[in-house]
Amino acid sequence: MRIFLVFFPVLCIAIIAFIWFGQEDYAQVFHAEYVGSEVCGDCHIINYDGWKMSPHHNITNEPSDNTVVGNFNDGVFYLNTDPEKSQPAVKSFKQNGEFYLALKNIRSQDYTPFKIEKVIGYQYRQTYLTQEEGGVLRRLPVQWSVARGEFFAYWNEQEQSPETVQDLWEQMKPLNSAWNLYCARCHTTNLQQISKNRAHTFANVKWTEDGVGCEVCHGPGSAHVDYMQDKPVNRVMSLVNLKLFEQPVPYIMNAADHSQGVALSVCARCHGADILRKRMDAYRTFFPGYNLAGELNDLSEYFTEAESVPGRTFPTLQIWPDGRPKGLGTLFRSFADSKHYEDTDMRCYDCHDPHNNKRPTEVGILEASEVSNEFCVGCHQPIVQNLPAHTRHKTGSQGSYCYDCHMPKNLLNQVSGIDYFVRSHNMGTIPNPLLSVKLGLNNSPNACNECHSKQTAQWAVDKMREWGMDKHLVETDLHLNRNAHSDIPHSH
Repeated sequence: MRIFLVFFPVLCIAIIAFIWFGQEDYAQVFHAEYVGSEVCGDCHIINYDGWKMSPHHNITNEPSDNTVVGNFNDGVFYLNTDPEKSQPAVKSFKQNGEFYLALKNIRSQDYTPFKIEKVIGYQYRQTYLTQEEGGVLRRLPVQWSVARGEFFAYWNEQEQSPETVQDLWEQMKPLNSAWNLYCARCHTTNLQQISKNRAHTFANVKWTEDGVGCEVCHGPGSAHVDYMQDKPVNRVMSLVNLKLFEQPVPYIMNAADHSQGVALSVCARCHGADILRKRMDAYRTFFPGYNLAGELNDLSEYFTEAESVPGRTFPTLQIWPDGRPKGLGTLFRSFADSKHYEDTDMRCYDCHDPHNNKRPTEVGILEASEVSNEFCVGCHQPIVQNLPAHTRHKTGSQGSYCYDCHMPKNLLNQVSGIDYFVRSHNMGTIPNPLLSVKLGLNNSPNACNECHSKQTAQWAVDKMREWGMDKHLVETDLHLNRNAHSDIPHSH
């Protein structure tokens, strides 16, 4: 027994020393190749299973009975300029297990069929792509609205333009209808444009996998796999180094290991569409990791570069006349403009599950609830001492939650074929119904009238004055919280 008590600690020390000195060194700056998400799933089973169910994984698919959500059992689409529904402009059908959209010819009663090669999306709408001889995956002009349960001419409805057969054909000619030269950057993993022509009728393009894979957010993983695979010592020590010494995981990018700007570049690349045209290539070719100069790839200097011109009406990137972001494409911009982005280390994955992006990090945190309130008051401690005095609403009622006033639903979502509003991510916005009185609720909505829709903006002004909140009622042409870089200071 004495021998055991003497030699057991020695044996433990020897094992620890063997593991410690047996681990391979690794460089902080590295370059690697893409391996595909399935390889990641061999070790990261739980995160991989969550990702498999996510919209990120399922955003791009081969057409099949399991992936096509539109009606391809002899479906039809009629133009809005043909109220009598005299003849379909588009027909859908299946033939020999393959899916087709057939577009009516301009000067005849015949139809030209297009075989569906890829389907994009499934939650709100589904886009259909056909393969051309030159390698271009061309976006077809009608899409499927899940909410409406029918085909619709998405771009005509976005632009509020008349629908004609000729216009549907014209929609297949612009440069941005070449899906694999434009949109694919946010719907595939490791997009590589090897060659193309200026007219976008030829495209030699490839990618590692359909959908937003693990490596879109974590960077190429070959060096990480080589370091970990069949090397238990390296695996053990990487966990020890991570937990005890806060060292990064070898040869892979984790957002938590890096600055806010570097981490959120991953999200902004696709959810921050409000960028200048000259930045398109920077966003398209971005990947998490190090460039050839050994610097971390970082898009944060461009987050708020595009000017928020009041009243801008570009499709999906609209700006309210009071200067605040309006279109869904400005969702990330509304956060990047906020004091919460500038003054805190808040990140998207604080609330949104990074692996199954349809789910919250905690049940209730993505809605006005006690859970989301707890998240907010974690920093705003003075408020929690008497929350009803701050909200002026009964606890548990609409208006008593932080989101009700500070994340109002004023971002226009038009992707599904039915317009509706989702929450702004500015988070610091404070209602100024006086601006709504001046510009009109249609030009400057406020959180008060969002709930009290039967009341006027003047009623909201009077109520805030009754509560002694006159300092938030500012006579101005632009909302005080419109832009963190504006010449009008925030009101907090």
